[in-house]
Amino acid sequence: MISRLLAALAPLAVAACATVPATVSGYGPLPEDPHAAVPALQPASVVAPYQHRVPVEPGNWRNLNDRQAPGGGAS
Repeated sequence: MISRLLAALAPLAVAACATVPATVSGYGPLPEDPHAAVPALQPASVVAPYQHRVPVEPGNWRNLNDRQAPGGGAS
């Protein structure tokens, strides 16, 4: 039982000894850089793409499937 526990915890012990990778500076400014440029905020409307639609009765599903089938639904 103890050997299984040690075998299960061995990867955690090895990972704890790993070094922290250096930050890559090619992806923009670092978060701690006080001189980093901050993009301006743009107001966004949450209702701008709204388009009113009136409910309609369901159509014939077989005709709809035939129209959307590859080749125009010719059977």
